[in-house]
Amino acid sequence: MMTTHEEPSATAKSVSAKTTREELLAVVKRSPEAVFAHRREDWIGLFSEDAIVEDPIGSPPAPKAGGVLGRFWDTFIAPHEIVFEVHQDYIVGRDVFRDVIIHTRIGPKILIDVPAYLLYQIDASGKTLEVTRMAAHWNLAELSLGALKIGPRTWWPMTRLFIRMIRTMGFSWVGGYLASLWTGIGKRGLKSANALTQAIEKRDAAAISSLFTSGATFELGNQTVASNAALDLLPAGSRLSIEKPVAAGWTVSFRFRIEGPTPSAGLALLEYSPEEKMLRRARFFPG
Repeated sequence: MMTTHEEPSATAKSVSAKTTREELLAVVKRSPEAVFAHRREDWIGLFSEDAIVEDPIGSPPAPKAGGVLGRFWDTFIAPHEIVFEVHQDYIVGRDVFRDVIIHTRIGPKILIDVPAYLLYQIDASGKTLEVTRMAAHWNLAELSLGALKIGPRTWWPMTRLFIRMIRTMGFSWVGGYLASLWTGIGKRGLKSANALTQAIEKRDAAAISSLFTSGATFELGNQTVASNAALDLLPAGSRLSIEKPVAAGWTVSFRFRIEGPTPSAGLALLEYSPEEKMLRRARFFPG
């Protein structure tokens, strides 16, 4: 029997004036626990009434309102055995960014492993902490291709999943889900991320600005500046390197390392404007 790689978590407490790291992680850890144990109502109960799940980001959101999130559970979670292997958690404000591998068993002998970055945005305005948005950053096209490469033994489970998607989520939602296979920032975003690393190392403020839209922000932990002032947060000698980038929807996320006078490491999330296809927000979650 597979077990989760999570520690047991406490139930959500009354929200304090200053939410602690432990309180935020307690909420987030309850999600994979409920998924592994197939506790549908516990999982749905983690989310606020206006919450949405984007899994993967770029596909149509599944709002809790109207029961869509419940149908999402019935389609993608209920039939499978799912285990989250958590490598590290990074927190900025009330946003928790998780570096994970999702192990999904879709058949007796078929296990699919999906490296992903999971962003949980948590609200503290009520009596308990609630997740208002969960965005899963993994590439649907790469997963689909990888599953097909396993061979014919995956074809029937994948066909059953597709039929269940249509029956449970509806043609319109499934159409949007399939459309996400070829929409988004894709390779252009990966190229932009690499250009950002080079511009930072060269301390080329003009090159950095050319990657961002007007009014875009650059955020390192709890520090936020306009994108054209990004070098203010990175002293001379700083070098940014990226590892395991994922382009999903209009985002690119990756593990990062900053070397130099003020070293740090963690996860980063680059958000792109669909209209301009340029960066509108760069977020770095240091450890």
